Amino acid sequence: MSIPLFFREESFLQPMEVTLPDDIRVVTQKFYDVRMEDIRDIFDESFQTLAGCGPIGPGYGLYEGDPHDVFDITLGFPVAAPTDVEGVDNGVFPSGRALIMSHVGAYEGISSAWESLFEVHEVNGGGDPRGVIEIYVNDPSVTEPEDLRTDLIILY
Repeated sequence: MSIPLFFREESFLQPMEVTLPDDIRVVTQKFYDVRMEDIRDIFDESFQTLAGCGPIGPGYGLYEGDPHDVFDITLGFPVAAPTDVEGVDNGVFPSGRALIMSHVGAYEGISSAWESLFEVHEVNGGGDPRGVIEIYVNDPSVTEPEDLRTDLIILY
C-alpha cells in the first residue's frame, strides 16, 4: 500500500518549499529530555515496537528543542489503521508549510545538510520552526552508509 505523502523516488537535491498533507495516520512514541548519546538505544527499541504496528512507509523522528543539548523526540511510522499496542499513540503526521531537502550518505554527515537547510530557511525569513523532522527513507540495516537517504524537514 502506498501513502499519499510528499515522498518521491528522487532525492530533494535542493531545498524545496512544500505543503505537507493533512490526515496522514501515524503511530508514535514520544521521549522527553533526551540527549544525543541516548538516541541509538531509543531508536532501536522504539522502531522495533512501532514496526509491529504495520507501517506503510518509512520511519521518522520529530525533534523539538536543541539537539545539541536536551530535546524531546517523537518517533513514528505512517500506518493504514490505528493500533491498540500498549505504549504506542495513534495520531497524524504534522501538516502545513515546510522546507524539505534530502541528505544522501552516512548519518555522520547529516549536520552539514541541516546547516544548509537552516541557512535557506533564514534567508527566506523563517522564524523559529514548529519542529524539525528526519524521514529515514531507507533501512540502515540493509543499505550501505553512502546510499542512505534522509529527508530533512523544517516545519514552519
